[in-house]
Amino acid sequence: MIEARIEDAGRLARVVQGRVDRGFLTLFSTMKNEMGFLPGWLAHHRRIGFEQFLIWDDASDDGTAAYLAEQPDVVVMRSDLPFGAELRYIDPEGAARVERAGTYFKIALPHLFFDGAYVGYVDADEFLILPPGVGSMREVVARLQAEGAPSAVASVVEFFPADLDGLTGGLPQSFEALMARYPHFQAEALVELRAGAQPKLMGRSKTARLFERYGVRPQIVRKGWHRIWMPAREKKAQRFQKSPRHKTPLVLRSAESRLTGSHAANLAPSDAVLLTVAHFVFTAQFADKIARAVAWGAHANAASKYRYYAELLDRMAGVENGFLDENSVAYEGAEQLVELGLMRW
Repeated sequence: MIEARIEDAGRLARVVQGRVDRGFLTLFSTMKNEMGFLPGWLAHHRRIGFEQFLIWDDASDDGTAAYLAEQPDVVVMRSDLPFGAELRYIDPEGAARVERAGTYFKIALPHLFFDGAYVGYVDADEFLILPPGVGSMREVVARLQAEGAPSAVASVVEFFPADLDGLTGGLPQSFEALMARYPHFQAEALVELRAGAQPKLMGRSKTARLFERYGVRPQIVRKGWHRIWMPAREKKAQRFQKSPRHKTPLVLRSAESRLTGSHAANLAPSDAVLLTVAHFVFTAQFADKIARAVAWGAHANAASKYRYYAELLDRMAGVENGFLDENSVAYEGAEQLVELGLMRW
């Protein structure tokens, strides 16, 4: 197994397109076959003030690579390691753990270029929403700098249609069209900010609520020699992984401050700024994404969550307003997110 520290990222991945401008406010993302979301994702995040995009592309073959090559504000990196390859990551404190290559690159690649700068992090199906009255992500960075805060966390809010009929048709091609097609979310706070400490998570994600409502539960399936003995790691791979309620989409890259995984940073974030990430899980490409994730197997714990998503779709078939419950509301604007405790500014 490959052993890697943050400083090893430069030998494990390479720039294949573009040149990094260290002065630009940059959004980092890992992608594989994301042409459905990519044009709208880039347009939205350009509009809210990101000036450059650093993308680690995991051998996309659906047109993503060609589309990225046409974008003058995109820098593309690739590696011989696929997203799901495991390596032994040794963090700056010397602690070692087994990590997927995709998560390691999310932690490490921005550190090659942005010493002393804030870097954004969101996935291709996630769209950052600015607080009311804020015109650009530069204003968010300026506020964090004034506070001396190393990062800002965000509520991860899952958006969805009323029922499975809303998942038909093509995938909308802009943030506004996505919101119009999948307007509903849960009116429940997910993150409690705490001074000098990591945030406290509250409530449950929409995914967790749907799994409970429709009786989707983890099942351990034993095949081959696993019928005799199954390692704990293999059992874990078949258990449902919780959908995230928060992530840290803006992090200061420095010798002291860094991302530590897919969702958290090592230092306590601002206790005055809570952003919102709109997560479009339940969309027209949901069934295809499930099939790709299961076949690919690179997601957390062998894509177990996506296997359970497939079961969820089967159980929801024919249920009118099957996504909605008493706390589901339609999106009206960022002010609404503030009122519900899903955003703070």
